[in-house]
Amino acid sequence: MQVLDYLYKYQKTEFKELPFNEVDALILAMVSYFPFDVLNNQKTIYSSDELLRRINEYKPPRNAGERKLKYIEMTKTICLSKRYKNIKFAWFKKTHDKTSEKQFQAITLILKDFAYVSFCGTDSTTLGWKEDFNMAYLEMVPSEIEAINYLKYVSSFFVFKKLYIGGHSKGGRLAISAAKALKKKQKLLGIYAFDAPNFPPTAYNEDYKAIDTLIRDYTPDESIIGRLMHEYHRKAIVASSNSLLMQHDAFSWELYDHSFIYKSNYTERSTHIVDTINYALYNYDEDRKKEFIDTIFDFLARLDIEKLPSEKEFLPFFASKFGVIREQWKNTSKEKRAVVKKMLFDITKDYFLKKKN
Repeated sequence: MQVLDYLYKYQKTEFKELPFNEVDALILAMVSYFPFDVLNNQKTIYSSDELLRRINEYKPPRNAGERKLKYIEMTKTICLSKRYKNIKFAWFKKTHDKTSEKQFQAITLILKDFAYVSFCGTDSTTLGWKEDFNMAYLEMVPSEIEAINYLKYVSSFFVFKKLYIGGHSKGGRLAISAAKALKKKQKLLGIYAFDAPNFPPTAYNEDYKAIDTLIRDYTPDESIIGRLMHEYHRKAIVASSNSLLMQHDAFSWELYDHSFIYKSNYTERSTHIVDTINYALYNYDEDRKKEFIDTIFDFLARLDIEKLPSEKEFLPFFASKFGVIREQWKNTSKEKRAVVKKMLFDITKDYFLKKKN
C-alpha cells in the first residue's frame, strides 16, 4: 500500500474517525509540487471545488512525466475527499531567480482544525539543483530566507488556528529553517521533514533546540539525500518499493494501513555512498566546493540544459550530447578542469577504499 492507495481507502473517513497522522502529513507536503501556476488565475485562495474545476480544465503536456501526473491525480483526489472536506489552497508562491540562484515554491492548506504550510522540494530545473548543491558551502540558501518570510506572512493570518509545517526533500529543510525563525513558536503543532538534507553543525543552535521536539524526520531505508551533511538525531526509516536514489520518490514509500512500514537500519550500500559524499563535503573548504559546483553548473549552462531529464531518460539524453559535451569540456579552462577532476578522483578513491575495507 502506498500514498495514492491510502487516499482512495480513507477518502470518506473524517479526522474525527481517524486522526491526522504521518501519512496525511506526507500527502499535504507533496501537494506543494502541484503546478498551481499553470491554472492561469490570480486568485490567492482556492476552494476545493474551484481547484477541482480548474484541474479538470487543465490538459497536462504530453511529456509531463509519470510523477507529475501523480501529483495532479493526488491533488484532484484530495479535492474530492471527505477526509479533507472544505480544504482551501492559499497563497501559492513560486520563485525562479537565476541571479540569486533561488528555486522556491510553497502553498498553504487551510483545514477546519489547522493549517498546513507546505514547502516544495527541488524541481527538475538545473537552477533548483544548483541551489541544492550550494547547501554544501552556504549556511543558508536563498530559498530558506524566502521560506522564513513566507511563514511569517502566512502565520499572521491565523490568530487562533495552529499550524503544521512540512516538506519533502529540500522542502523539509525549508520547513525546519522557517520554523526556527518563527517568533511565535507556540503556533506550531508539528514540523514534518521527508527525506530532507541535513544542516551543517552550526545550524543546530538554540533556535533549533527550541523546536526539536516538534520535528518528525523520515527517510527511506536506502536514503542518500536525507542523510547528507550532519545528522543531529536518528530519523525514522521507512520501507520503499524502489532502490537508492529512486527511493527519494515518496510515491514509492510503503504503508501498512495508515502508517509507514518501518525498517530498523539503512542498507550497507547506501551508507557506503553517503559516507563517501559526506567525506567530500567535510574535507574540502568552502571556496573549493563553490568552485567545483560553479564549474559543473556553468558547464551545464553552456550545454543549454535548463531542465534535467528524468531518471529513465538521463543516460540517453547525455549520450546524445556527447559531441557537445566533449567540445565544451575542451573550452573549460585548465584550472577549472583540474578542480573538477581532482575532486571526482578523490571521491572515487574514497568510495573504493571504503568498499575494500
